Amino acid sequence: MKKLLYSFLFLIMFIPSSVFATNEVNVFFFHSNNCDFCNQEKAYLEALKERYPNMRIYSYEVSDSHNKELMLQARKLFDDNREGVPFTVIADTPFHGFNQASKGNMQRAVYLASINKYENKLGKEFNISYRDDLQIEVKEYKENSDYTIEERGEGHHPNYNEEKSETTLKKYQASIILIGSGLFLLVIYLILKIKERRDYR
Repeated sequence: MKKLLYSFLFLIMFIPSSVFATNEVNVFFFHSNNCDFCNQEKAYLEALKERYPNMRIYSYEVSDSHNKELMLQARKLFDDNREGVPFTVIADTPFHGFNQASKGNMQRAVYLASINKYENKLGKEFNISYRDDLQIEVKEYKENSDYTIEERGEGHHPNYNEEKSETTLKKYQASIILIGSGLFLLVIYLILKIKERRDYR
């Protein structure tokens, strides 16, 4: 029986650690409905969330006085004295404005926060926590150019369905491996029990 337990622990060691160690990434997005750059970033964040389903986007429209106060609170926390929107905080990284160059930097920030625990400064201010035990494997990007995706919808993304299926499979990868390992060990255990009974006869 001890051998079975050791075998089970041995199999668990081969489960990718990133499956167990993925963090939720809090994204605080301060914007205005009348801002073209804000609308561009909103579309980009939605596209980015397709690649990183562990993102949680908190949206604050600053024409609302309460949301504007929250934005000022966030700017103060990160010593940002600039004005205007969009203003975005990804994990603990603030971003002012939005342009083509912002895309790679934002995606890189999401990826790094996915695999590394972060302080969650603004989340603590807003009483918003994050989980660090998601069973989602996120893809690592080697080159800076890889940290850019276009804000295209489902109908214009040639690999949308394939990427979505792959993400779903990775999400349940750990559970599939554990269940499969458990069933395999159960079969081995039953075979050994049957053999043991026959040996007693």
